[in-house]
Amino acid sequence: MDPIPEEVKRFVEANIDSVDQLEILRILGENPEKEWNAVALAREVQTQAQTIGTHLAALQGRGLLVVMTRGTDLFCRYGAGTPELENRMKQLLQVYRERPVTMINLVYARAKETLKTFAEAFRLKKES
Repeated sequence: MDPIPEEVKRFVEANIDSVDQLEILRILGENPEKEWNAVALAREVQTQAQTIGTHLAALQGRGLLVVMTRGTDLFCRYGAGTPELENRMKQLLQVYRERPVTMINLVYARAKETLKTFAEAFRLKKES
């Protein structure tokens, strides 16, 4: 099987912090016209409703989806901010459909590396 394309790896490294975020993009990408209530999306992703807003804000800030507030409710839908992001999202979702375990492992490896770097920053500071 072919390795994950480098541009997809770079996209994940730059834009996806967790498997929850990957799942949010997958769910929204399956039906790009559908608006999701944040609580219903949290249920679908199987994550806590308290954390979904943080994920949505991060993904919106990266230009990967659209978030709207109506009253006290938060809604979102698929919506890449540029044609380049749209192409990368399509590639990401295609690879995720074909090789979900490989993509999940890639996201976990990225998260583990981020935590390691964070921990090393404290260790270096302590040694100074």
